[in-house]
Amino acid sequence: MNQNKLPLTQRICYAPLGALLWLLSKLPFCVLYAVADFIAFIAYRVVKYRVKVVRRNLVDSFPEKTTEELRMIEAKFYSHLSDYFVETIKLPAMTAKQMKRRMRFENTELIDRLFSQGKSMIIYTSHFGNWEWITSMAEWCQTKDAVYAHVYKPLRNKWFDNYFLRIRGVYNHSIPMQSVLRQLVEWRREGVLSITGFLSDQCPRRISEKVVVDFLGRPTPFIAGTEEIARKFKMPVLYFDTRCEARGYYVSRITLISEDASLEQKGRLTEKYAQYLESSIRTTPEAYLWSHNRWGLNRKSLK
Repeated sequence: MNQNKLPLTQRICYAPLGALLWLLSKLPFCVLYAVADFIAFIAYRVVKYRVKVVRRNLVDSFPEKTTEELRMIEAKFYSHLSDYFVETIKLPAMTAKQMKRRMRFENTELIDRLFSQGKSMIIYTSHFGNWEWITSMAEWCQTKDAVYAHVYKPLRNKWFDNYFLRIRGVYNHSIPMQSVLRQLVEWRREGVLSITGFLSDQCPRRISEKVVVDFLGRPTPFIAGTEEIARKFKMPVLYFDTRCEARGYYVSRITLISEDASLEQKGRLTEKYAQYLESSIRTTPEAYLWSHNRWGLNRKSLK
């Protein structure tokens, strides 16, 4: 969305916020992380932002852990979430060299091999690690004439929708959720190779959209759309296992889930993805987005 298409009232009302975010993006990381520490303290200790949801999710996911261990993960989660916030603000002001130093990718030769075979791909991604920075993957791949894209759900607030589109557009092509099928068909018809990321750990809103798998010790609904599209187009499917090496430094290991999604039994791709994601979460639990209510909203539909 172009800034000029925003409602005039939003352009006026959000102008100070836009200026503040621009100024923050110019600050060095050392200052931004001091800001993040302050935000984490306010969110966790003062406002108690979704603490009840986070606590319930952690208790249900790790029944083997002590209360002390869970509280430690809880505190680290708010620190990580605040870091994600300032790192996202910083993204448009970072050079490609800075990004490559802070966001590394391993096994990108797999992507280039599949591109060389004329195959477009789908990536299973999730709200884990820094899911905004992984859009910089194109900087690590040798195939430069392909489209690197991600699917997004448009926000109701047009100003914030425009803001995130501009941030994500630094490295990636953005596809609205409702247009993804049409866009993939168009690229295939034109002979354009693409790799498209789907945030696939979101809560499905309708019963027909879900695949229920065992995840973190209990039945959990996952959206089925990613798998359905991959199977329809007979695409290879990848998973990004992103780990934080140090504050502000990430590495993402690329793994092949399936060479041809159409050969997988229905529901199996989603199940494999859930297994990979659970492994990532158990290794670094604080890096997952525990504040979204992915189980509570679906309890009735799972009975």
